[in-house]
Amino acid sequence: MIRNIFGLFFIGLFVFLAGCNRDVVNLREMTPEEQFNYAKRIYDREDYYKAKMQFTVVALNNAGSKNIDKTQYYLADSHFHLKEYIQAIAEFEKLIRSMPQSEYVDDARYKVGMCYFKLSPGYALDQEYTLKALSQFQMFLDEFPDSELRPEVDTRYKECREKLAKKEYKSGELYQKMGQYPAAIIYYEHVVREFTDTSFIDDALYHKGECHIKMHQLEEAETAFSNLIRKYSDSSFAQKADSKRNQVRKLIAEQLEKSAEG
Repeated sequence: MIRNIFGLFFIGLFVFLAGCNRDVVNLREMTPEEQFNYAKRIYDREDYYKAKMQFTVVALNNAGSKNIDKTQYYLADSHFHLKEYIQAIAEFEKLIRSMPQSEYVDDARYKVGMCYFKLSPGYALDQEYTLKALSQFQMFLDEFPDSELRPEVDTRYKECREKLAKKEYKSGELYQKMGQYPAAIIYYEHVVREFTDTSFIDDALYHKGECHIKMHQLEEAETAFSNLIRKYSDSSFAQKADSKRNQVRKLIAEQLEKSAEG
């Protein structure tokens, strides 16, 4: 019964492909290599829907062939080009898990990261997919440090880090505007601790200092501004931070003078 079902599926797919391509192709008479090449020609024409179906048939018919890893990769990549990212992840992961020695594993790991990257929404929304993309890119960098894909992965990795840092920074900014300075400081401090490799670090230090001033925590403010000036002297915030630090130091000196007089 299973053979009959598979036979019907195979024949139906053959008729569909033949009708769409207006070519009469007898897949049963092809070798595994010829079947793969036929599917690859469809893929190269960027007809990813037909390619997806064809690679599925090739994979089912030739599970033990020498081309199975290539077939699995291009099946997954057809899903990727169709923006069927969840299905693509499952197919790429199947390649990584079942064929760890394949030359396509690094490409598959990269594409899993890219699937999550494509699924990642704007910074204001939940960042689960961004975190998953970051994890995949980190695994790639750890496992394939010499891959030719490394520059691209480095770029995507940094973009993920920037998005996560922006989410934290914007949360701090929102709380600061609402006058909830302790909450704002928590978010700014998280940026300062966890995202030093992003473009939001100097912004966070500067606004953290401003929040401390609002809370009359002058020594903490002075420390934040000093750290910004010392570590990020080229920042556009450095000059403003220096001015703020001078004001804070003046206030601290005045407080010490009043204390001495008292």
